[in-house]
Parts: sequence; structure tokens; C-alpha cells
Amino acid sequence: MNIYTRGWTENDHIALAVSTGVDSMVLLNLLATELSHTYRKLTVLHVNHGIREASTEEETFIRAYCKDHHIPLHVHHLDLSELTLQGKSIQSKAREQRYAWFMTQMAEIDANVLMTAHHQDDQLETIFYRIMTGRTTRSPLGMSEKEAYSGIRLVRPLLNVSKAEIRAYQQRHDVPYHEDASNEDNHYVRNDIRNRLFPAIDENSQLDVAQLLKLKQWHDEQFQSLQNFAEDFIARQTEIESEQITVDRAAFNQLNHSQKTTIMDKLLNKWTENQPISEHAYREWFTQLESSTVQAVIYSTDKWNIQIVYDKFIIMGYTDIDLTPKRITQPGHYQFGTYQIIINKTLDNTDFPMTLRIRQQGDRFVLPHHSGHQKVNRLMINRKVPAYERDRLPILLNKQGEIVAVGTLYTAPNYEKKLEITNLGV
Repeated sequence: MNIYTRGWTENDHIALAVSTGVDSMVLLNLLATELSHTYRKLTVLHVNHGIREASTEEETFIRAYCKDHHIPLHVHHLDLSELTLQGKSIQSKAREQRYAWFMTQMAEIDANVLMTAHHQDDQLETIFYRIMTGRTTRSPLGMSEKEAYSGIRLVRPLLNVSKAEIRAYQQRHDVPYHEDASNEDNHYVRNDIRNRLFPAIDENSQLDVAQLLKLKQWHDEQFQSLQNFAEDFIARQTEIESEQITVDRAAFNQLNHSQKTTIMDKLLNKWTENQPISEHAYREWFTQLESSTVQAVIYSTDKWNIQIVYDKFIIMGYTDIDLTPKRITQPGHYQFGTYQIIINKTLDNTDFPMTLRIRQQGDRFVLPHHSGHQKVNRLMINRKVPAYERDRLPILLNKQGEIVAVGTLYTAPNYEKKLEITNLGV
């Protein structure tokens, strides 16, 4: 078998994820016998999902196996009952919780290599699934033998080994295992690919599912070329300062869609790692960037925004900012969140001390020409201030408690030449 063994060394502590299926049990057997000299320590991690009657049997089985072979074992029970009752798909949630526990457990036992028993047939299913669901342009087409994952190494030694080879090894060495009956349930997409679609393709002598591996190799080369191009563009055409990224608009607009998408994914990764921007949203953004618009906010969240500023576009992140009320006793420059407040020396001393704070319920200010009052909340709504920004806007009050300025939206007529408020984050 073509086992990938370059992902770890004799100094590593391997944590092997074992489901008790034939794949993980064969890998466990290999590590305990033929490959026992290739690592420092081996620990088994087993997750009991608690959604099948066989789960208890599988846990009992792996406990007995590890005890007989003197292999350290850690078992974790997942509670997926709420999702099951709601009739929701549990596969992605189970995987998320499973890997979260793997990371926690590895830290506790000081393991640095997480190993799984994904094999070549799993690889083919992954490639087919990503192609048929449109997930081909912004990530590698399949899995890799080794990758960095949450500070550890994730290794898949059987990725170039077929399921047939694994079953042949199991029979030769009489490796015990438990067959998961849910693998036959074609309600799950991956099972449908494995049990129905691939066999149908294999019935046609002119078709070969294994050709997907060649496509993966070509795709991964192109994907890496895109990554390299994006990194080079970012180095040449962007300015990155703390939470602000400035990009040359004309240079960006000359690129093709795939190049633009890859660059944006990299620039936004720190804010969108778990929720990448959709292709549809990107198309709308790119259209705006190519337009004649000179100033506009393209997109805003409570963590960052992206905006057109003449011949540039700027991605601005929001850091944890100090919005505690401030007492101002003299003219000068003051910082409040992302805003800068300049109070000139022409301001009358009777206005001090002034107060700088965010909005409060019932805040009102005097309309020009003393024609009445308006609520600060209404002003923000009328001026279409995003909800997240409303609790960041500085409200400036004079000694008498009168609101004399509301961010960049309003300054009382008598104060217009005596103070200036600028949002440095826009």
C-alpha cells in the first residue's frame, strides 16, 4: 500500500481518530505493528455520537481493543439530541464538535499530530462533491496528505490507498472492526455518491472515476498559482496599516474575476474566516468598483466595512475602542472611538466643562432658528446611519447640558466654526 509516512517523525505524539470502522482500525493496526517505530507515542481518540444503538457497542469494542494492546484511549460523548429532534442535518455539526474536542484533547495530552483514516475513495467522493456543488474556485479540490490545522499537523496517511486495498489488508491480518450501518443510508449526499452514483459510472467502460485525481492535480496547481498571484498583487498594490487596507482601484479593476476573488478572500480573511463572502456579493462589489462612483460604502458590518474613496477602495476594521464618557475642560484635540474632536480656542469658557459620550435615550437637540427639537435617534434614522454605528457616534454637550454636536451629522449653528468632528475610520 502507498502509505504516506512523511507527515510525522519518531519524535511526534500521534493522536489517531478511530471510529471503529474498517479504515481507522486498519490504520490503527498499521501504526501498532509495521509503523510502530515511526513515532514517539500513540493515543487513540474516539467519539461516541450517541445517535445509534451501535454507538455503545463501538465504544465498548475500542475500549477493549486499546486495553488489550496497551494503547492510551480517550472517549468523548456528543449530545446531538436537540438537532435530531428538530430534524436537522447533524453531519456538519457533529464534525465541528468532533474536531473541537480533538483540539482540546490534544492540548491536554500534549499530542502534536492528529491522524485520520481518510483514503483514496474518500478523496474521489470529496472531489466529485465539490465539483457538483460549485465549490471549486476558492479552495483546493480535495484533501491533502498533510496540512496545518489549528496549530497542529493533520495527517492522512491512507489518502493514496484505495478502499479495496484497505479491505484486503483487513482480511490478511484479520483486523477486527465495526461496520457503520448508516454508511448505507443514501439520504446523506456522500453516501449517495459512494453507493449509487460511482457504481453507475463504473458500469460504463469508457468512464473512470479515478480520472478525478488528475483533475485535482491540475486544479491544485492552478489554485496555487492564483494564491501566489494574489500575494504578489497585495504586496505591490495595497497599503496595510493596522486595521486599514487601501487598494489601488484601477489596478484591481484590470484583473479577472478569479484573481479579484482570491485577493478579496485574502484581504478579508481576518474578519470572514468562518463566513466567507458569497460569489453573488463579490460580483455586486466588483461592479461598483468598476463604476464611476467616487465615494460610497460598498458593505458594512459591526466588525469592518469596505468603501470606495476616489481612486482607491478601503477595507476598514473596527478594533475594541474606548467609548466611556469624557469630561473636556479646555480646547484641544480629543479622540473618541474612531472620531477626532477638535475644539478651538474661540469657544467661550462658559461652555466648559463639556461632556463627550454616546447617545442616551431621550437625547434631543435644538433645530436651527430655534424652530423646535429633534430626537438624536430620528436624526440617525433620517441620515441612514448603520445600526452598529449609532452607538459609536460622539455626542458633545456644553456645560448647560445642551447637545451641540452629533458626530459628523449635526453641529449647532453657534458652534460650527468653533469645533470640528472627523471620523478617522471612514
